[in-house]
Amino acid sequence: MAERTRQRLTKRPGFNVYDAFDACDSDADGKISTSEIQRLIESRGFYVSYKDVQGLVDKFDKDRDGRISLGEVSIPKNSDDELTVIPI
Repeated sequence: MAERTRQRLTKRPGFNVYDAFDACDSDADGKISTSEIQRLIESRGFYVSYKDVQGLVDKFDKDRDGRISLGEVSIPKNSDDELTVIPI
């Protein structure tokens, strides 16, 4: 499912992984924390538990620092180092 969503997003005109990441990174520290994700989801009118958000962060947090960096949600798409998103 994640791969299918990733492919759909990369085909979307105007989609930019950097802009999407910056929208989530409210304190502009270059990492997305569990509290930033929780605030973003709740600002859209949805309830999400801290445990659920932590599970989401754990899924993508490769360096296990408790936060998601741009490199952890982006992968090189081709040899030109164009980035594409792995949706979180």
